[in-house]
Amino acid sequence: MPRFSINSKNGLIAALMTGAILVIASTSCIFPALAASSAENAASYVAVTKVTVEPEAFMPDDKGTITVDILNSGTVPVAIYRAEILSPDVRVLNYQTYDSVGSIGPGNTMQFTFHIQPTVGDGMYFPMFYLDYTDAGSLRYPVPLKVKSTPLSVSVVDSPDSFSAGSKDRVTLSVSNPRENSVNSVTVTPSGKGITTTQSSSFLGSLQPDETKTATFEVIASEATDLAFDVSYRNGLNVHHTVLTIPVTIGERNTAAEMVVNNVEVSQSGTSVTVSGDVTNAGLEDAKAIKVTVGDPGKPVNPNPVYVIGALEPDDFSSFEVTFTVQGASSVPLIIQYRDPDGKVFEERVEVSLRNTVMPQSGAAAGAPQGIQSGNTRRNGGMFGFGSGIGQVPVTEIAVIIVACIAVAVAWRKGYLSQAVERVRKREGK
Repeated sequence: MPRFSINSKNGLIAALMTGAILVIASTSCIFPALAASSAENAASYVAVTKVTVEPEAFMPDDKGTITVDILNSGTVPVAIYRAEILSPDVRVLNYQTYDSVGSIGPGNTMQFTFHIQPTVGDGMYFPMFYLDYTDAGSLRYPVPLKVKSTPLSVSVVDSPDSFSAGSKDRVTLSVSNPRENSVNSVTVTPSGKGITTTQSSSFLGSLQPDETKTATFEVIASEATDLAFDVSYRNGLNVHHTVLTIPVTIGERNTAAEMVVNNVEVSQSGTSVTVSGDVTNAGLEDAKAIKVTVGDPGKPVNPNPVYVIGALEPDDFSSFEVTFTVQGASSVPLIIQYRDPDGKVFEERVEVSLRNTVMPQSGAAAGAPQGIQSGNTRRNGGMFGFGSGIGQVPVTEIAVIIVACIAVAVAWRKGYLSQAVERVRKREGK
């Protein structure tokens, strides 16, 4: 059996130790590389699956959110160090929320919500979503972000040229959304000094891109002023306002009812005078509760002291007849009262001349027909034009004419007329 010396043993031990060290060293280099390669491979299965930007289009200084969803479609967990938004164009209001995330398991999803505020004007920007892995580098994903300052558009659809003091006038507005995203909670609120409206505001709700809605208000103005309509709306969580101002002038409404009197007749029977004619609504609104009478110096009397017509639609007309007494006057005012659809009372006066009407003298027999029609008249008495009443027919004169005609006819048939003619000829011959 061979024997080894001490020196031989020491050399063998040294050789074994050196080999062990080399093995350990090579193992320590290989395992981290394998681990890093494995982590990077696992991280490659993490991807962004959904990005939501709210609002879809920011207005300058708006605040909103960017929400990013990720999915681990691999078979091993992936450790995540932090997540953030990187961009010089936006300010992240919750930038420290995701400084320590943890791991996302296989088949799991994770969501990150960042509260942001753009610091730039109109345009398209791409802030970077940054996901920093613990052992395997990072993930970067650009997020499209749009900034557009275009507000809602407000215009007047219908408004009177002038407002009638104390009366309701309708104003209709059109509210349009020219933006590329929808807006919510659209509300129209009117205001102004001396302005009262039947409703304090009009809620239109949401407006989709290129959508238009209308709002109608009944406005009562007591003085000349400015009428302002404040249109408020939400772009995401942000409240914005668009104000439209229209001037209010006080005057007669162009669309109001307008009473026109024509075909006037004036006649007299006894001590009373009768005025008749037509009333036409020449305006663009209905007239309600129309009444016709006369004012001083005329004194309304029976049978028609006040003539009630009722309601007249635009371009409609009705006849009237009022009776009154008057002493020593050359004219009387004809008064037409009516109400608009809101109940406000209006009054119009038309002066009626009495110059061609014979007024009763002292001692005149009551009930004796007197007078003639005025110059602006209407004749409704048939072909003879006897006026509007049977009391105006000249019965006596007609009877005398009829009797004379009958007498002539009888004399001619009896031969009396020819005999009289013959006698006249004989006298002329002598």
